[in-house]
Amino acid sequence: MPTIPIDVNYTSIITQTIYWIAYGLLGLIVTLGLIAAYFYLTHNIKATVFPMYGSGKDGVFSFGKAKTNKVKWVKKKRAWKSLFPLFNSKDREPFDQEYIYPGNQIYVFEINGEWIPGRINIDQTENEIRAEINPVPYYIRNWMAAEDKIDDSEFAKNDFWANNKMLIMTIIAVAICCALAGLTIYLTYEFASPAAGAMNNLAGALKGFGNIEATPMG
Repeated sequence: MPTIPIDVNYTSIITQTIYWIAYGLLGLIVTLGLIAAYFYLTHNIKATVFPMYGSGKDGVFSFGKAKTNKVKWVKKKRAWKSLFPLFNSKDREPFDQEYIYPGNQIYVFEINGEWIPGRINIDQTENEIRAEINPVPYYIRNWMAAEDKIDDSEFAKNDFWANNKMLIMTIIAVAICCALAGLTIYLTYEFASPAAGAMNNLAGALKGFGNIEATPMG
């Protein structure tokens, strides 16, 4: 009597697959958590942001609900990058040190996406001392012009890598993809013949199993 040469335990395979998928998802969650913690901790300046609305033609603005944000230094401490919105590319003008309060705390007035530092004013009226946060008047500086000059200077320092890095990286990526494709094709042909032979043996065994003559009992 011919024997079928394949004995597959599908339950074990499915269990192992679920096991490794679960570990992969756990590893992905841990990695994303570490990335989130890194982003949060590197933005070490705490910001309280007061949105301002209005045209400003009459010098009067309305204020929205205060929001919290965090910022960090970038570009060799020439600019700030805010944590929110996530993955934004906007460079913000850093405040003067006198507007960075103890505990790395800043107070910000935001209008049209731009930040204006808040100054704490303390006034004494009769026997009461009152403190309020006001935007710094005429906070207009030449920071953007200075940034443009620095960027132009850095852009002028061209070299082979700066001019061709995207092309080189593209060529490397294409080469890696081609190598992986070639490896896949090689492994496919390497294991295709044994697999085909096993399937032929299985088909022959099944055919032979159907041709077995029954033996009368007794």
